[in-house]
Amino acid sequence: MSNETYISFYLSTFRIHIFSKAIVEIGNPKFIRFLVKEDGQSMIMEAYHKKDFQSHRVPKRTDGRWEMEVRNYPLCCLLKNRLHWEEGKSYRIPGKTYPGQKLAVFDLSAATHIQS
Repeated sequence: MSNETYISFYLSTFRIHIFSKAIVEIGNPKFIRFLVKEDGQSMIMEAYHKKDFQSHRVPKRTDGRWEMEVRNYPLCCLLKNRLHWEEGKSYRIPGKTYPGQKLAVFDLSAATHIQS
């Protein structure tokens, strides 16, 4: 069973905002990593088992409100160039979580510009 979620890219600060619901639905992992399909049209965020050069630590939930943002200059630049996103703009991408597989799949081709 899959559930809808979103991820946002802020190219002015090279930050990625991950909706907390997506993290919860893939099993509250300690780490996550992103994998972009070769054609650049989709991206996977998956639970990962360790901290290394390709992973990001998931912060611990300390209260009811919790957000996750990571800075990832290389990934933001890769997507900006491949998808012809505008420098300094922000984009929201729809996706679906697959809890049984501990991953979320995002449709990069369906990115929409976020008005500031």
